[in-house]
Amino acid sequence: MSLRWEYEALGFAEKRKSRLPWRSRARPGIFDKKSGARLQLTEEEEAALKPLVGRMSNGRTPSEVAIAFDLMADALYNRRLGYGFEWDRLAKRNTSEWDAWLNGRLRPLRW
Repeated sequence: MSLRWEYEALGFAEKRKSRLPWRSRARPGIFDKKSGARLQLTEEEEAALKPLVGRMSNGRTPSEVAIAFDLMADALYNRRLGYGFEWDRLAKRNTSEWDAWLNGRLRPLRW
């Protein structure tokens, strides 16, 4: 399922560069397909997205995970614009809370 946001993990060359102390700023990011904006994630943002990113696979991501990732990425984008309320609420969720939300709330969307 293709939605607005796309997660961009570090490639092999970027991981190799990040081992060097003076090039350790390489971080994964998210890409907005609508506006073309690319956001590099901070450590705390990466940790908050980790429960969803772990469920994503190339080409076979379940629709509920893609929707939840878009929700998180929109909240992150709005946080960068100064509207951090939604991000603060979503970033506090752990893996079990995401499981409950994905299984319970998005079940009617399956067809």
